[in-house]
Amino acid sequence: MERFLRYSLEKGQRIRLIYQTEEGDMKMVNAQVTALEEGMVRVVTVRPKQEIELPLEKILSADYRRGDEGQA
Repeated sequence: MERFLRYSLEKGQRIRLIYQTEEGDMKMVNAQVTALEEGMVRVVTVRPKQEIELPLEKILSADYRRGDEGQA
């Protein structure tokens, strides 16, 4: 999972994230990582466009978004 987060940060590409909200719900978004720090990640989502800061333990899954094969 951390490999996808670094890919997004280094290449400026959007990835698909599934994370757990504070309320305990799961949410799937397309987002670009803007910062990856010790135990935290900051992303900008596509729709709605907003910046979210998440603890790494709240991220359940990360992968290429639809149509991206990691060729960037």
